[in-house]
Amino acid sequence: MRLLTSGHKNPMMGDAGSGTSMATMPTETRFLPAGRLALPRILEEATQVGESPVLMAMLDSSPGMIALLNPQRQIVYCNEAFVKAGGLASKGDALGMRPGELLQCIHAKDMPGGCGTSSSCCHCGMAQALVAGQQGRANSGECLLQCHDDKRNISAEYAVEVRPVPKLGAGWQCFSLTDVSAEKRREALERTFFHDIMNRACAVKSISDVLVRDDIAPEARSDFMGMLSVSSHALVDEIQSQCTLHAAEKGDLAVNMNDCDSLEALEAAVASCRAFGFAEDKHVDVLPGTQSIVFRTDATLLGRILLNLLKNALEAGGADTTVTATCTMRFPSRVRLSVHNDAVMPQRVRAHIFQRSFSTKGTGRGLGTYSVKLLTGSLGGRVWFDSAAGEGTTFHVEFDI
Repeated sequence: MRLLTSGHKNPMMGDAGSGTSMATMPTETRFLPAGRLALPRILEEATQVGESPVLMAMLDSSPGMIALLNPQRQIVYCNEAFVKAGGLASKGDALGMRPGELLQCIHAKDMPGGCGTSSSCCHCGMAQALVAGQQGRANSGECLLQCHDDKRNISAEYAVEVRPVPKLGAGWQCFSLTDVSAEKRREALERTFFHDIMNRACAVKSISDVLVRDDIAPEARSDFMGMLSVSSHALVDEIQSQCTLHAAEKGDLAVNMNDCDSLEALEAAVASCRAFGFAEDKHVDVLPGTQSIVFRTDATLLGRILLNLLKNALEAGGADTTVTATCTMRFPSRVRLSVHNDAVMPQRVRAHIFQRSFSTKGTGRGLGTYSVKLLTGSLGGRVWFDSAAGEGTTFHVEFDI
């Protein structure tokens, strides 16, 4: 193949001039084998595979990402779409990389062995497809990746296709990815946003239908007027929430920083959960002794973050579930707000919890924790969780004071 390296150095690769067939790499792994070939050997493989100008032109004309992987899951050839997706200057820069490394998956750096070797990779649709391909089975699936583009983390969804290439030897496979992020985003919008909007709109309609009747007692009318006010506010809040999320994804979110009291923010979020019906047959409270800490943030965005955390915690438990919220000072200049329930998060869920379109509530959902991470990042904070048997699950958001 006429592939030339452009001087780009893949930190996962050995020295191109070492002359060794295997790079000096740690072998520790929590899923797939970590060992890989050094760059000189990769170049030899690329030459052995050969090149057809017509075939290469056809592959480069494809909008999908296509790569040929050796038994070590390293790229021996990729088309222009793959190079562009990885932000590389040339095809030569991709040689020896693994797909998750090229796409800058955040888990590709969890372990020294790179893509496929971390505990999170056990639940990755792309890694699972490659395992099947190495076993000689053509297969397809989907994967959710959290990628970093040097400025921020981005969620991406891909359709994966793997075809073994037995003529090249055991473990060789042709691998393709199609970005379906826009489709998944649309599905999430339709199934989450429209679903929730319809629920709120139906509540407004039902209450309005009652209020137009002439046989309603004054006391009952007053109660229904209060219910109408709550339902209409909830309807507007759902629409504003989606507008905020859309702006954050595009990088156009306007942030208005003002003094905010942590205790007041938690109490307001808890009150909203009760008013909007999220806590029906359940319990949600601010813990006694919660600190009142004044810090600068966007109170509206913080409210959406806390409401999403509380709503998710309530949905994770059954009837009579108790969800608590608290706030503490962390070090002299950090404030931490936490939401806890008694449910334990399965490992499969933990690996994808902040990714868009991933949900425990069914296909096409999955914007709650994703929006929490996105909005928290917009405010300069960080979000994480702890989950263990006997202790439950606690989500934390932390900000500078």
